[in-house]
Amino acid sequence: MERSGTWRRLQPLRVAPSWVIDMNSLYGVDPSPETMEWFYGSVLVSGHCRHDGLCFDVRWEPEGDPDGCFTADFLRLGGFGRRGPAPGDHTHLGTWTTRSRSELVAVLEEFMFTRRPPAGLTPPPEAT
Repeated sequence: MERSGTWRRLQPLRVAPSWVIDMNSLYGVDPSPETMEWFYGSVLVSGHCRHDGLCFDVRWEPEGDPDGCFTADFLRLGGFGRRGPAPGDHTHLGTWTTRSRSELVAVLEEFMFTRRPPAGLTPPPEAT
């Protein structure tokens, strides 16, 4: 797939007030063996809420594998709000996966507007 005018191919995303999109290289391209070049990078899209430190990071795993999936980590960053974790202390809320770009977009938008992580999160690994 030709990559000229790539900014026009970015995946549209409704962003809730107080949210900032920190990184966006999520394109409106469905994953396939022919489009894997669009799914490289440690983060495809990430965002955070300026008021409470909620955030998300999305990647494709395994990177470059057409049989992989979108993997979204949901976190609460430290140093935001009066009752949140202290600066430097981050709370990993869990990880969610899907192969569907449209489902991913719906979950990210829902998270930004409701501030509730999606159902079916895989809990973070226990700290050792």
